[in-house]
Formats: sequence, structure tokens, C-alpha cells
Amino acid sequence: MTAPPGQHDGAQSRRWLVLAAMTGSLSMIFIDMTVVGVALPRIGSSLGMGDGGQAWIVTSYLLTLASLMALGGRMGDLLGKVRAFLAGVVLFAVASVVCADAREGTQMIVGRVLQGIAACLMQPASGALVIGAFAPGERGKAMAAYVGLPLVFMAIGPAAGGWVVEHFGWPWVFWLNLPVAAAAIALTLVARPHDPPSADRDIDWLGGVLLLAGLPAFVFGIQQLGPEAGAGMSEGISTTTTVALLCGAVVLAAFIRRQWNHPRPLIRVRLFADRALAADAITIACMQFAMTGLVIAGSLYAQDVLGYSPTEAGLSLLPMLLPVILVVHVAGRWYDRAGARPPASLGTALATIGMLVQAGGAWMRSYPVMAAGMFLLGLGISLTMSPTNTDALGRVPHSERGQVSGLVQTMRQVGGSVGVATIAATVALSLAAFERGDPGLSHDEVVRIRSMLRSHDVKARIDAESDPLLERVRAASARSYAVGYAVASLGTLGAFIAVRRWMAAGAAAPGRPPRAG
Repeated sequence: MTAPPGQHDGAQSRRWLVLAAMTGSLSMIFIDMTVVGVALPRIGSSLGMGDGGQAWIVTSYLLTLASLMALGGRMGDLLGKVRAFLAGVVLFAVASVVCADAREGTQMIVGRVLQGIAACLMQPASGALVIGAFAPGERGKAMAAYVGLPLVFMAIGPAAGGWVVEHFGWPWVFWLNLPVAAAAIALTLVARPHDPPSADRDIDWLGGVLLLAGLPAFVFGIQQLGPEAGAGMSEGISTTTTVALLCGAVVLAAFIRRQWNHPRPLIRVRLFADRALAADAITIACMQFAMTGLVIAGSLYAQDVLGYSPTEAGLSLLPMLLPVILVVHVAGRWYDRAGARPPASLGTALATIGMLVQAGGAWMRSYPVMAAGMFLLGLGISLTMSPTNTDALGRVPHSERGQVSGLVQTMRQVGGSVGVATIAATVALSLAAFERGDPGLSHDEVVRIRSMLRSHDVKARIDAESDPLLERVRAASARSYAVGYAVASLGTLGAFIAVRRWMAAGAAAPGRPPRAG
């Protein structure tokens, strides 16, 4: 769309203000997916939270994204995208204050849930506002900046966050969101983005309730398996955990059935009738399962086992995150030439090998080996995620791309939240088994030494380093994390199988209708 005469300069400047505001907001969302992982040990020690509670600081955020992202997009249609975006930014800032000022674990988790709700209002609206601000011939460049810059922040987030935690304290991980939010609000008000009303204002509220009830219950059940085993429970799975798993699965099944039959579904699951599109979505979910779980587990491993500071722990993740930025453009060009299957086949294979190499390095407590595995995983992510996302959007007409985007984003966040819960439970279950194999080591001793290592008190950390049980705790922890890495490799292996068996050869034709398979 070309600006009218006399308004061209103003329109030109305002659209870049829109891009800056939307990119800043997306950066906050991306950074809060990774940077909190580095701060977890200090947050847990400060708030008196065990490993299970710390995992919920991450999982609660991801679960909220998974459960409400589609509903957040529909709220943008109902309220108007600018209003939804501004409401999301304000709520994200308020939620960041709640997190930064947390005095106990419940307040922290409430703040993280509020951040997730805010992100669900911001992210769908921000992408639509960027598209609306630029002419068709410039949208590719604008969207590349909109997605690419937040990826840069996501990559440097763990290292920068570790430095902030070490020198200023963990609350500053959240306080720093406030100036970004203020700038995004100011830029949006000045830019006045074009926001035409949506004709589609129907919302499947019951579907939203089913998803919001079923997914958290199911993931809660998965995540509770680990802490129960870690606490030495020998009588089996508790009734609460069993009920959560079963009820979550039943409610999710009801949600899927309703979405399949509903004329205006919240998430159009019938799109899975296209086998190739289903392969794209499953691949993205499986890769996110491994990547998100490993970002959290990797930062904890570096501090608990290798004895790294928060800054060093953040820097230790760069071998995985940097290739995501450096190689993503190569994957895009490869997709344009050959479709998603060739780069995704190589990418998922490299990711699986990288996960297994990391598992071996974790068992041996060798960071160089782990770094090599991280690099392979990063290459795999780079070659897989962009082509599969582009392929999914290219398999449907323009009018259905919003639905496909909602489906893919929901699958991505489901994969991430289930990945964090599964890997945390696996690590806890494995640690309990290794504790039982060492008669001189108890769960209480592991908790005591880990709490000292993660403490803000320098003397407590020095005392932990001199404790004669430290070496045995670190050996058991290293093996338990190695098992977690091995379980994460099942996610990348699942992605490889989906690519090889169901993904179509060649690039998707624009506007191609879904096909049953």
C-alpha cells in the first residue's frame, strides 16, 4: 500500500516506529523464555523453592502461552489489535513487577502466568500490525527484522541474564522489562498503526476453557512424577498426580473433538488432514520439546555440576544458540530451492546426534564434548524450524494462514511446556535412582548441598565446595542430567521420523488446499 501524496514521509517514518515497537515487545517474550533459566538456582534459593517448584517458574509461562495463544489472537480480532497489543504490554510490565517483587514461590508463579497471558495478547497482534504497516513488497524484509532481532536477544539472553543476576541480583531480570515496555507503548502511540476492524469476531469460549483446563492438568501430572520420586516415595504415583494425568488427557481429547466438529473452531485441527502440514506442526513441537527443555536443564547442569557462575552458565549455552542466528538464512534459501524436507531431514538428524553427544558429555562431565553436541543441535534447529514453519504457512490459502499460524504456535508452546516438564521429571526420577544406588548419599544431602551451592551467601557456597559429599552429589546429578538429555533426544528423533515419513517433497505451492493422507 502506497501512502497518499504529502503523507509519504510521515507514513514511512511511522511504519518503522511500528516495527520498532513490535520487535521490542517480541524480544521481551523471547528473552523471558530463556533468561529465567539461568536465574532459576538463585530464584529458588531466595524463595525457598525446590527443583520441582523451580521448574514451574518456567513451565507456568510456557503453559500459559500454549493454552491461550490462540485465544489471544481471537481477542485481537474482538478488541482491535492495537488495543490488544497495548493491553498486553501494560500487563507484561505489571506482571514483571509482580515477579521482581516476589517474596515466595506462589507470587513468582502467579507473575509468570500473568506474563504468559500478556504475551498471548501481544504476539498475535504485533505480527498482524507489522504486516499491516508495510506494503506487500516490503513485508518479507520487515518480518525478517521482526523475528530475527528477537532471536538475537534470545541467543544473548542467557549470557546477559547471568551477568545481571550475578552483579545486580535476580529481580533485575524482570525489572529490565519495564523500560522496554514503556518504549513499546510510547512508540505505538506515536506511530498510530493501521488497525482495520475484523469481520470475524466469533470466539469458541468453551473450547478455550477446555484447553486451559486440560493442558495444565496434564503437564502438572507429568511434572509431579519427578518431585514425588525425588522425595523418596516408594508407594508409587500419588492419587493427585494420577487424577491430573487422566483428567488432563480426557479434557484435551474433548477439546480436540470439539475443535474438529466446531464450525468456527479456536484451533482448526482439521488442518491436520493435510499429512504434510501435520508433519510440519509435529516437527516444530518435537524440536521445541528438546530445545526448551535443554536450555533450562543446560543452565542448571552448568551451575549444579560444573560449578559455573550464572554468567558462565549463560555463556555455556552459546554454542547451541549462535548457529540458530548464523545459519537460519541458509535454511531459508535451501527451502526456496528444494522445499522443507531436505533441510529438515538433515536438521533433525544433526539435532538427534547433538542431543546424544550432549548426553555423553553430561555423563562424563566434559563441557567441550557438551559444547560440540550443542553446536550440532543448534545447526539442526536452524535447518529445521524456519523451513517447516514456512512450509506450514505455504500449504494453505492466504485466508487460512492465521489459523495455521495459531495451530503452529500452539503446537510449539505445547512442545516446549511438555519438554520442560518431562525433562525435569526425568532428571528427578534418575537422581532418586542414583541416590538409592549410593548408600552414603540421601535425598536430604543432595537438597542440602544444592541449596548451599545456589545460595546468595558466599560462605554457604564455599562450605558446599569443601563438603566431602559434594563430589558424590555432582556425580549423581551429572548422570541424572545425562538421562534427561537422552530423553530429550527422543523428541528430535520423533521429528526426524515425522519429516522422513510424512513431510512432502518440494516447496508448498501458494494457496494449495489441504489434502487428506
